[in-house]
Amino acid sequence: MKKEGQKISKYLYYYLGLNGKHFPKNILPTLDRIKKEYIVYLLELTNNNLIETAEILNIPCATLKKKLNKYSLTY
Repeated sequence: MKKEGQKISKYLYYYLGLNGKHFPKNILPTLDRIKKEYIVYLLELTNNNLIETAEILNIPCATLKKKLNKYSLTY
């Protein structure tokens, strides 16, 4: 049975388009970049619906707006 961390790691590689390949650490994105790109992905998926995006992220809409400002994203 795989541990939860292995599932997350496998998903992360898939999300980054690495498909299980290992790349040098210096070209992997930062956690902030991954968070930003995930929010952008969800906004595209929900047609820029902040309420739906916040529900998917399981955070209040106000927190999502703070994150959008932090990452200089417009909505």
